[in-house]
Amino acid sequence: MSLLNTPLTKEDFINSHWQDVVNSTERKECLTYNKVFWNKAQAAKEAGNVKEQSVFEILEVVTGAAIQPRSNEEFLAKFVECLTDEHLDFLAEIVDEVSNPELQARIADILWTSKRRDYYKMAQLAVTDYLKSAAELEDPENETLCFARIERALWLARKINHNFEDVVAHIEKVLERCNGEDPKFLSAELMELLQEHKRGNFNKYAALAEKAATLSESANDWRRARNYWEIKAQWHRLEKDAEQERAAQMQAAETYVKEAEDSLKGTDPSYLQASPLLQKAFEAFMNVRGTKEETIAAKEKAEEVRKLLSQYQEQSLNELVFMSHETDISVQVNIARSHVKGKEFDNALFYLAFLGTPHKVSHLRQEVLKIAVENPISHLFPSSMINQMGKVVAHQPKLGLSNNPEQVEESIRFEMYRNAVFYQRLHAQAYIKPARDQINLEHSVQLKDFFPLVLHNPFVQPGREYLFAKGLYAGLTGDFFTSTHILIPQIENSVRYLLRKHGALPSKIDIDKGIENERDLNTTLFSRNYPQINSIFDEDTLFDLQGLLIERSGSNLRNRMAHGLINDGEFNSPIMSYLWWVTLRLCCLPILKQPQQVEESNPWVNFDGLFKDDPLFDDFVEDMAANRRELDAEVAAYEASLEENQSA
Repeated sequence: MSLLNTPLTKEDFINSHWQDVVNSTERKECLTYNKVFWNKAQAAKEAGNVKEQSVFEILEVVTGAAIQPRSNEEFLAKFVECLTDEHLDFLAEIVDEVSNPELQARIADILWTSKRRDYYKMAQLAVTDYLKSAAELEDPENETLCFARIERALWLARKINHNFEDVVAHIEKVLERCNGEDPKFLSAELMELLQEHKRGNFNKYAALAEKAATLSESANDWRRARNYWEIKAQWHRLEKDAEQERAAQMQAAETYVKEAEDSLKGTDPSYLQASPLLQKAFEAFMNVRGTKEETIAAKEKAEEVRKLLSQYQEQSLNELVFMSHETDISVQVNIARSHVKGKEFDNALFYLAFLGTPHKVSHLRQEVLKIAVENPISHLFPSSMINQMGKVVAHQPKLGLSNNPEQVEESIRFEMYRNAVFYQRLHAQAYIKPARDQINLEHSVQLKDFFPLVLHNPFVQPGREYLFAKGLYAGLTGDFFTSTHILIPQIENSVRYLLRKHGALPSKIDIDKGIENERDLNTTLFSRNYPQINSIFDEDTLFDLQGLLIERSGSNLRNRMAHGLINDGEFNSPIMSYLWWVTLRLCCLPILKQPQQVEESNPWVNFDGLFKDDPLFDDFVEDMAANRRELDAEVAAYEASLEENQSA
């Protein structure tokens, strides 16, 4: 907003009766104050009270954002940019007059960010006030507000080396009050904060985590129970008690099995929900390490889970959602919204992941052959791919009257990749975006909400959980600049990771230079180079990834992004939304580590745990053919105009 630059004094602030705003709000936090400050500014404007209007406009800017504990300086910098030197001088003059710790902490943090006079003192003041505000906002039923201020105080205290142990003591007092009995995640988050900084009595808090985990299990709150068992394992790791650490890891893995069993109870049992939970249990048990005997016991448990998973996967085929696309997507938009509406966040995300599947390779081939029969002369004049700058980036192989099978197949697949782009965009517009919008409408999503999905996930290499969570979070909230840049490299790494688990070596040694280079997607996604890739992805998913990421006649996102060929506008195109959805889907699909042990009678055997059936877009062949003919005509006209310009 455009702020007035009226000269203001401390007296102007006092005379504005700002305390009335604080006193009138039930929840003492900045975002609540912000709304009332805006109303006050509008009322002062209508009354012609310029100074009061200016005071409340400044306070509106100051309170206009949620706290970002670990990056508040960068986050608040954009608010500092809105404030002139005169505004900052005014804030420095009034900060000591502000009796409300929440508002005083925010003003002090902004002054610290601005690096003006006494900014170190402002950081110290912010630490103290954030703790006071956290105490006022402490609510075991809603831990977010309290925890954010404690976390900000801890990180700021660490950064300026001031009162760090005082903040730790505050955390320990909160943990003592909660005593492992708080119903949400406040104790869990506070213990994780202590673990990160290696503070606290390790043995004492391991016992507290066990108590909280046991209480959570008694309430069938498996996610919270798992969180506490993992926290207990970390406490034992810090105190170097390997036996207790392993026991807690086994308990954490067992919660996946119990949660899967729970999903089959009640009036709406779902094997589709239970299967990924068992896959996570399998991964968690396989990752447990201890003595030789302990490791064998964990792997035996993993094998039990794997056998049960095979049964669940077969049952889950009956729950797949069959989708079809039509030219008018309004019906599909409503279907997408209703598919995720009213569900808990984890379930809504899961249902979105299975809202359709990649288009079938057999159908794409059928479309190309159908057009070839209807218009046989089209293959005498192969098409080209032209980028935004008018440059030809790919040519369809010239067939003429060639009977070369490889050349014929190459030409067919060129068109299949082109056609797939149309379906990918349509799927993003008809299903993915409406479902994303509905989820964001119903849920206040945070980055941490994605960690349960990526933890113990067979598609996510250990140590990459934060990257996947960050990319998935960004895409859900519409930040495709961030999600695309994060997720493409992580998909590339995950493919190598899975190939290694299947016995392949996705790297090449340069003997002359004595170095080993990792293979990229241009090599790893093709069975001619790595036949194991067919044991990881089914035919349709593999083709979809090839066209989306590396094929010139497809979207080719991996190569175009790597070489800086994607402009600003393209990051908001439907294809980036589709890329995000594909990643979400791969994170939700169960992928078995030991395909050779699966019984051949299992319908999943050829696809290593991925869905075999794909009914998506069954009724769209005729519309697609018409669209392709229209698009080819446009490209031909464009190429002709280029030739005319060159000859002129």
